[in-house]
Amino acid sequence: DSGRGCILRLTCRSLTNTHSEPLRSVHGTPYWMAPEIINESGYGRKSDIWSIGCTVFEMATGKPPLASMDRMAAMFYIGAHRGLMPSLPQHCSKTAADFVHLCLTR
Repeated sequence: DSGRGCILRLTCRSLTNTHSEPLRSVHGTPYWMAPEIINESGYGRKSDIWSIGCTVFEMATGKPPLASMDRMAAMFYIGAHRGLMPSLPQHCSKTAADFVHLCLTR
C-alpha cells in the first residue's frame, strides 16, 4: 500500500467525522488566524485552508504573512481587511502565488 493511499483514507475519514456546524472558540497563532476566527463568527474547513495558505507563504518566504507587524496589529488587520493579504514575491511561481491567493481570499 502506498503512502498516498493511507493519507487519502486518513483525510477522507477525518472529513467524514467532522461536525457541520461552525465552531466558535478562539485558538491559534495570530499570523495564521483566519478572519472568521478573529471576528468570532465561527470557523470550519475554510479556516483550515486559510492556515494552509499562511503555511505555504511562510515556506516560500521564511516568514508568515504580515510578519512585519506585531501580533495584535496583524490580528486587527486580518479581521478588518478580511483577506487583503500580501502576495508571494516575484521569484515564486505563478501557480504558487495563485494557490496562496486562493487560500487567503474571503
